[in-house]
Amino acid sequence: MRAVCLTGLQRVECLSVPEPELRPGEALVRVRQVGICGSDLHLFRDGAIGEARATLPFVVGHEAMGAVEAVASPEHEHMVGKRVAIEPAIPCLQCEFCLRGDLNLCPNHHFLGLPPRAGAMQELIVHPAHLLERVPDALDDAEAVLLEPLAIAVHAVDLGKVLTGRSAAVLGCGTIGLSVLMILAQMGVYPILCTDLLEWRLQTAQELGATTTVNASTQDVVEEARRLHGGRGFDYVFECAGVDETQWQVAQIAAPGAKCMIVGTNPDGHVRLEGSAARRKGLTIFMVRRSRLTLRRAMQLAVLGRAPLSRLATHVFPKEECQRAFETSAEYRDRVIKAFVQMR
Repeated sequence: MRAVCLTGLQRVECLSVPEPELRPGEALVRVRQVGICGSDLHLFRDGAIGEARATLPFVVGHEAMGAVEAVASPEHEHMVGKRVAIEPAIPCLQCEFCLRGDLNLCPNHHFLGLPPRAGAMQELIVHPAHLLERVPDALDDAEAVLLEPLAIAVHAVDLGKVLTGRSAAVLGCGTIGLSVLMILAQMGVYPILCTDLLEWRLQTAQELGATTTVNASTQDVVEEARRLHGGRGFDYVFECAGVDETQWQVAQIAAPGAKCMIVGTNPDGHVRLEGSAARRKGLTIFMVRRSRLTLRRAMQLAVLGRAPLSRLATHVFPKEECQRAFETSAEYRDRVIKAFVQMR
């Protein structure tokens, strides 16, 4: 079968790989579509994500959906032939953190596309059947893929215990930032400030419910945030870009007593906070670790039309054009928000 593999720095190729073997408790999934995520781009640029370095060639991708072709256990027979969204984190289900419900914090977990675990960007994968969610007909393939980042956004909002009528700022309008925005807008959060470097993403943010947008390439985010909200600051701040600049802005634009969610992953492996302001304001800082049992809730939001995920799906490439797909995403070409690789 064919798989999209990282073969060198800034180089991916569609290669032949062995077909997987079905084991007890697993399902065989024919992958249809896979999204290119920021962590995939870290691998593409650097060959590693933090301390996890890929041994080449390495199959990439974790935002994925497909159709179940076979299962190993009779209790999962009802899934055969059904489209499914894939929960990419595979917890051990035995440690104290799993047993208390914090599956996203499992220290023994495996994760699709995180070395050494091969990713989902291949024609067939085997995956624990209990980590597959049936996708309703109301959602197309791209929307099914986007349930994974939406689930992360739901978890981030959960951590903040967000209240209606309070204010929020979203720093970074990629897929995660725009997903957070959609949820906040549905909850009646007001006002909502969104920032980014790319004007087309800010335009999308305005259409999805942002009260005000700031282009960080031409405007001073901290100065604009203080001016727009009377110098008070925002009750909730969601950092979704994972870069030094936005992380430093968090404490500066937060209101006293605010809750700040660090969602973005800094490629240098650190979080750069303005400590004096954070301490003076008594901020609560949450580090958002993927999603926490929120995939099904994310699906409900999408089915109800409360999270128009199709607005984020801008590009689809056949697997044979995987290099162009990754370059388009990495270089922000052609007004891209989310690019997908079609594995069918």
